[in-house]
Amino acid sequence: METSKAAPSGYNIDTAILTWRIAVEFVRVEDAFAIYPDVFVHPVNCIGVSKDILSRQVKKAWPDYFREYTRACIRKKLQPGESLWHEVGELFGTRFVVALPLKFHWQEKIRPDVARLAFATLIQEICHRQISSVAIPVFEGPPDGWIEREISRLIDSQVSTSLQTVYLFNSSVE
Repeated sequence: METSKAAPSGYNIDTAILTWRIAVEFVRVEDAFAIYPDVFVHPVNCIGVSKDILSRQVKKAWPDYFREYTRACIRKKLQPGESLWHEVGELFGTRFVVALPLKFHWQEKIRPDVARLAFATLIQEICHRQISSVAIPVFEGPPDGWIEREISRLIDSQVSTSLQTVYLFNSSVE
């Protein structure tokens, strides 16, 4: 005769799934180049020409990434809503620089649907690669707090994530 212990009332062992959610912390920083996040997001266009302050700083910090981004644009391999991940290859510091195209041409305005698609692909890849920190510039266009709300919404839709900290910085400060 086989006996089994009963589970506590209201508890079904067969369907119990434990999921741990760590709240993502949003931190505003002055200089994103001084904090060394796992991922540095560089919002770009698909032409490969950028003269803004952030692009000059990124080109100086990671010239190999900038060459790869420019080549992808010349070959028309980069479209709005997609992302280009460049592995930095250093032992310490930032692991990846991500080109995140938010518009096709530098003169265009950022469209909300393209920004949503771009952030969705970014968060999906961040979850896939088990990234714990990311630096994202606050770009022109969306209202204040939009990036925080969008990232929180996208992370809540993921099954698992290791993302703990999102650093937000002003991209127009030199």
